[in-house]
Amino acid sequence: MHRHWYSGKALLLHLAFVTVASLCLLAGWWQVNRARSGNLASYGYAVEWPVFAVVAAYFWWQLIHDRPNREGSDIAQSLQARGPRGEPEGPRRRRDDESPAMRSYNDALSALAAEGRPKTWRNPKGLP
Repeated sequence: MHRHWYSGKALLLHLAFVTVASLCLLAGWWQVNRARSGNLASYGYAVEWPVFAVVAAYFWWQLIHDRPNREGSDIAQSLQARGPRGEPEGPRRRRDDESPAMRSYNDALSALAAEGRPKTWRNPKGLP
């Protein structure tokens, strides 16, 4: 048996899936009973709730088998070799078609990155 089925994350996912799927199936059964008593809209809901349980099962399966690549993704590895625009890594190269406003903005971002201060919603300029 796979050990990743018994990790802390996996046990929480199992519990969440069992809870969500049970509630979806219970809601579907409730809608079946309402449909039998004459509520025509409940026929649609009686089909919809089990579909939600199937969707929950799909996401549960995907999350259980989620295996992050320990060496980094292919994209991250390619960006390490080259910059985001395909330029060699190192100091940011200026582009001739860059406007003065864009240059100023990029310089401000570079300064923020060099200082290590995060830019957040409450601190949009990255001030201390």
